[in-house]
Amino acid sequence: MRARFTLAPLSRLCAAVGMIFWIASASAEQVLIMGMDDWPPFRMSTENGFSGLDLDVMAEAARRLDIEIDTQRYPWGRSLKSMENGSIDLMSGLAYREARARYILYTDTPYYSCSTVFYTSAGKASSLTVYEDLAQMSVGYVLHSAYFPRFDQDEALNKIGMAEEISLLEMLKNKRLDAIIGTDCQIDYQIRSEELGGVIEKADYRPGNQVDLYFGISRKSDFADRVDEVNAVIAELVENGFVADAAEAYYGSDN
Repeated sequence: MRARFTLAPLSRLCAAVGMIFWIASASAEQVLIMGMDDWPPFRMSTENGFSGLDLDVMAEAARRLDIEIDTQRYPWGRSLKSMENGSIDLMSGLAYREARARYILYTDTPYYSCSTVFYTSAGKASSLTVYEDLAQMSVGYVLHSAYFPRFDQDEALNKIGMAEEISLLEMLKNKRLDAIIGTDCQIDYQIRSEELGGVIEKADYRPGNQVDLYFGISRKSDFADRVDEVNAVIAELVENGFVADAAEAYYGSDN
């Protein structure tokens, strides 16, 4: 069955209210700033605002926690720096890394899991069958992203960093890169939605690692002392199927 890419009802509502996305009850006292970039289907910006799976989950969490969320468009790297200095409170879609944990409180429970995958032009999947093949390639990646340690720490590779995945896909489509790296739950969605399935495919080589996605709170945020409450809410939303149901609106029931 072809995957459906309809927006969840809450996301449609969020998009209608403008670039600042407020999630709250009327009596909420805390207003938290959440840095956000484009990472479909988790975070998607339009002329009217943000939508996506992360918004759906955080909206329900905010309702239960009686808080307001003010989403602001930040590049990924700037969001990380802002979490470090405490100028924003929240981020989503975070892979756990010890270096980041110095300034980010990760939720105990990941809300989604993906895998790291390399992609090539159609017909070139067999050109990348083992990690060592990367030495002969130009490899696109998103700046400030964490994939898996061997790749992240490999300074010998010809890595080309870009701000967002859509730029990498365009460069691969136009044969300006030999391969790109990404998380399958995001890149696969974008390949389908951009109708790039005939020109881009997964490489034969698979790192085999799981990438768990977390919400994170800045350790300098006034909200940090409520991390136990956040942990309980996120765990409940995962365990009771709320996240899975929300994801189905983007991926379809066959994902």
